[in-house]
Amino acid sequence: MIIRSCLLAACLALSIGIGSVQGQQQYTFGKELKRVSQWNSLDFVFSSPAERENALASRRFIPENCIPLDMDVDYNSNPMRSRVFVTVPRFIEGIPATLTTISNQQGAGGPLLEPYPNAAIQSNPEASRCNGIISVFRTMIDDCNRLWLVDTGKIGDRRICLPKIVAFDLRTDQIIHRYEIPAAQLVCDLSLLVSILVDVSDPPPLGSCSKTMIYVADVTGSGLIVYDMSRGKSWRVTNRLMNPNPDYGTFTIANESFDLMDGMLSMALSPKTPSTDFTFNSAYGSSNSFNSALINDRLLFFHALASISESAVRTSVLHNDTMWEEDVGATPRAFRVIGRRTTQSAPEAMDSNGNLYFGLLSQMAIACWDSTTNYNPHNFRIVSQNLETLQFPSGLKVIRNRKGVEELWVLTCRFQKIMTGSLNTNETNFRIQAIQIPELLGGSRSCKARL
Repeated sequence: MIIRSCLLAACLALSIGIGSVQGQQQYTFGKELKRVSQWNSLDFVFSSPAERENALASRRFIPENCIPLDMDVDYNSNPMRSRVFVTVPRFIEGIPATLTTISNQQGAGGPLLEPYPNAAIQSNPEASRCNGIISVFRTMIDDCNRLWLVDTGKIGDRRICLPKIVAFDLRTDQIIHRYEIPAAQLVCDLSLLVSILVDVSDPPPLGSCSKTMIYVADVTGSGLIVYDMSRGKSWRVTNRLMNPNPDYGTFTIANESFDLMDGMLSMALSPKTPSTDFTFNSAYGSSNSFNSALINDRLLFFHALASISESAVRTSVLHNDTMWEEDVGATPRAFRVIGRRTTQSAPEAMDSNGNLYFGLLSQMAIACWDSTTNYNPHNFRIVSQNLETLQFPSGLKVIRNRKGVEELWVLTCRFQKIMTGSLNTNETNFRIQAIQIPELLGGSRSCKARL
């Protein structure tokens, strides 16, 4: 049965209850995340039924090829509405739009996705119109109400255009910033830039939003692109901890296994104003306390997909462009493994209190780690586990709603079924779920593991 999604602003603010899926309570441990949207298969808003039929006939739209990977929520551009963004990367042909919002129209497999900001900027990517958008894996909305993305420039393994960093003003839905990453900062055609993290040093109400640093993960080139927006300049950073680990290149989820040797995928930043007990000793292995006066020096946490290690580096190290231009592998010991999980993880996100949230793929769970403690499973807290609804969290965000309350949003895509060819479009395959963090943590500011 297709359950109609709730996309009213009140629902997005989680101010009304969204019932759990019937019959799945027996799978749940910890808090049950609240359903926002779900799909058996994806479909899109077309200009007319004839246009949809034409897209199917010409194979510009191949429904079974359309896989959602990430989501983000716009609470602030319009006080009368909220929007949920969904990305559909062009892993292969047949994806009519790669950057979308969830519409209020219902299709046979779930709510229809509407191309953002329009269909024209994303249509016919093979035509090499590099001022358009080719393929987007993940997005981030910053404190300045800008939607940031990195366009891979690829369809599958084919390079159509150089990758670029793009920002939309969500109040006008216009592109306000575009930067093409130089070919010299890529590993030939191997590089695939999939994840973006944005750090604004001068946010509103007092700042101008011009002091913005962007971090972009190269999942197949196992590296990091650092971009300084104020200078319009980027550079490449590499370290062995960004590489995949062959011992963890096999993934097993819900009794299905596949192999994938992906490198650096996910990133998160420590809070701008760390708590008094936050030290690099607990999160980074240094005896020096974090100097809260250095508000622009934060920790960048990161991990490869094919790995169980979590690593960290000071952002001040990453900002030394001269050093990295001389040697992309400089200062190798500035990067440190801070601990290990029991299984692989895809995305991660940190809240304002320094709690890091991440998926545990083989356990079909969301875990939380208080970054004032040592990073190890004894200090992890399973905040939600569901063997049905948490199969492969591929998108995970901490988002502040209109009332100032932080929420955890999760998109799951049953990626193991995509990789093994066992996806059944008669079943629910893709889900967006969310919960307010105070509810998730039982009112606590910390997710320290409960003994």
